[in-house]
Parts: sequence; C-alpha cells; structure tokens
Amino acid sequence: VHLTGHSAARQFWMATSVMASGDVGGEAGKGMAPEEARALYDDWGDGYTTSVESWGYTMPHEIAAALASLADDAPSFSGKILDAGAGDGLSGRELRAAGFKNADITGADLSPKLLEIAASRSVYDQLKQLDLSQRLPFESESFDMVSCVGTLTYLAPSSGVLAEFVRVTKPGGHICYNIRTDHKLAWLETEKAMVANGSWQLLTETEPRPYLPNNPDYADKVLTVISCYRKTV
Repeated sequence: VHLTGHSAARQFWMATSVMASGDVGGEAGKGMAPEEARALYDDWGDGYTTSVESWGYTMPHEIAAALASLADDAPSFSGKILDAGAGDGLSGRELRAAGFKNADITGADLSPKLLEIAASRSVYDQLKQLDLSQRLPFESESFDMVSCVGTLTYLAPSSGVLAEFVRVTKPGGHICYNIRTDHKLAWLETEKAMVANGSWQLLTETEPRPYLPNNPDYADKVLTVISCYRKTV
C-alpha cells in the first residue's frame, strides 16, 4: 500500500521526508514540537494501524518480544509496564500477545485521538495523556518495565526522557525502545553517559533492520535499532 489515498499518512510522509538529514521535526536530535506531533497523529488516528501494518511495521511486536524475553515468565508476570508513546494501542496489543496477560499496563500518549482508539482495544489497565518531553506524572520506581515504540524520533535527547524512564522504573527493571539509525548518533552520548553514571546497563542492542520495509519511500533507506537496558540497582 502506497501513501496515495491516505491523506494523513501523506501528511506524515511530508513531515518526515528528507530522510538522510534526520528528518522528523528538522535535524536529528531536535525532535518535533509537541503541538505539531499531536496534530499529526490526531489527524492520522483512524488510519494509523492500517497504514503502518501495510508498510511492514514490526517494532511493536519486536519490542514486546524483547521485554517478554527479559521477564522470568511473561504469563505469570503481574508487575507494572509503562507503554510510553502508546499511540492507538498497537504496542499494547503486542505486549498482551507476547504473554503479558496479567501485567498492569499503562498506556501514555500525546494524542487524544490515538488514546481514544487505544481504549477501544481493551489492552490497557489505564491510559494517560502526557507529553514525553516533560517530567512524567508518575512516582519514582513505579514500573517494572518501560516500552517505547517508534516515539523517540519525535523527541530530543535534551528532553531528559531517557532519564525519566529510568526514574520511573524500579531498580532491576527493564527499559526497551527503538531509535532510527539516522537519529541514533544524536542519542548515543546520552545513552553512554547514563551507563557511565550508573543509571542503567545495556543488555541487548540489535543490528539495524528496516523500519518500514514495505513503504517504498523508507524500504532499506531508513533503519532502526532496538535497545534494552536494566536499571542499575
């Protein structure tokens, strides 16, 4: 399925073109203005899952599987998971499918429209509208795991979002997310600094793989990497 016929998806592509320069919201590492991101996804809402699934988007499945592999036993896991940048609930659906049937999952996103769709999936225990570029409205050490799928592209490392993920995660808890390779360099200094200061420990990092393999505009031009960390006790 090409972009033709998907007006909101075409808007998305226009906002995320110029791939080689770290496109979204301008230069890599500078993110997108929250109001711009919210408007983009509110407009795309109803067609989001259809679009990304037709483009071969597997990040929700892959990150859910990565977290499940880090759990002692996903079906018996009854801890708390934060799905940061939950969108329309596609990532929450995959967390449940990966075995987290008994987990308490909070879905958080900037877009009210996407959260409305996410609620209809009945995969979250609670949903919260929030801006990930701000301090998260959760107590420290609230979650056992944090999942962040396809969202960091829209944020800047200077937002402090990774430090916030660590703050709200319990000691020994896990944080998994993906970053596109055209943005990875901008985040690398922050990731390494947090290892050096003892905030977290890198557990796994995948080789780059296609982000939207069936989208001819992305295909093998835009790749992504999945990273999983453990919060240092």
